[in-house]
Amino acid sequence: MKKILLAVTAALAITGCSQNEEFESTGLKSEIVFNTIVSETTRAAVTDITGLRSSGFTVYAYNTGANIISSEGLELTNSIIPEGLAVTSSGENWIFTGTYYWPLNDYVQFFAYATDDAVTEYSVSAGLPTLKYTIASDVKSQKDFVVAQANDKKKMAEALQLTFTHALTQVNFSVIGADNSTYKISSVSIEGVAESGVYSFKTGKWTAGSETTGKYAYTIASNASVSSSTTAVQLDQQNGILMLMPQAMTDAAQIKISYSVYNGETEISKSENTVIPLKETAAWEAGKKVRYTLKLANNAATMTFAPEVGPWANDDDTPVNKDVE
Repeated sequence: MKKILLAVTAALAITGCSQNEEFESTGLKSEIVFNTIVSETTRAAVTDITGLRSSGFTVYAYNTGANIISSEGLELTNSIIPEGLAVTSSGENWIFTGTYYWPLNDYVQFFAYATDDAVTEYSVSAGLPTLKYTIASDVKSQKDFVVAQANDKKKMAEALQLTFTHALTQVNFSVIGADNSTYKISSVSIEGVAESGVYSFKTGKWTAGSETTGKYAYTIASNASVSSSTTAVQLDQQNGILMLMPQAMTDAAQIKISYSVYNGETEISKSENTVIPLKETAAWEAGKKVRYTLKLANNAATMTFAPEVGPWANDDDTPVNKDVE
């Protein structure tokens, strides 16, 4: 049986310094204006201020009177801006329709997310808002979806700060060989996972969908390979990171990998769609990175020798008569 050992590491996705952009100068009549923060990163696929400017964001704001966010029976029914106000960017300027003012003494609750067609069913029918999100099947179309909320805010002269956090799970792969042969990887994919879920602003967590039909091919270089049994090689490609739905692993969840093993220029082993079950691995969490390190097996048949010395043909000497001159 072919075996591939699996190691997983998880790390917080939100690291580094912050980038800040202010929408407009604070209004003299206590207008509601925003200041956004998105964690800084070097990866192009991950949302930063530039990415947020590209997508824009959608924001909701509710006047809850004297009630704070934790008040029992809180209802978000009194919107003080249009439902789902779209905020877009034009150069260095943020643009939205209308001017909106703080209430004199009341609390206001804000909820926002990066504008994305994958968001559906935003709802406040039961407590704090929820939204449904579906992961794009094409990895190149996947986005680093970010969300923000600012609760129990009152009239202020300065801009309201919205801190956007990463809501999905970032998944990457590394490989390591069983020996010092050259292992050339042709494909890696994750299958049998939920592709949609419902996000709760109350808990900051997802409820993954029950259908585990998601299948995502990981983008790797055409010459991806590893030639070491001690040092893992990362397969990451720019814009090839998987951004997936946070969820617990089920029996259906698995990695598939195809690779060939070479001794010099000679192919000595080939593995097609080898399956690595993920059932016993940790759940994916919102805002975290997960890296699967796959230890590849070399199933080549090695050339060996088993010499034997057989018995004599018989026990009798065969007489050979030869005259000696």
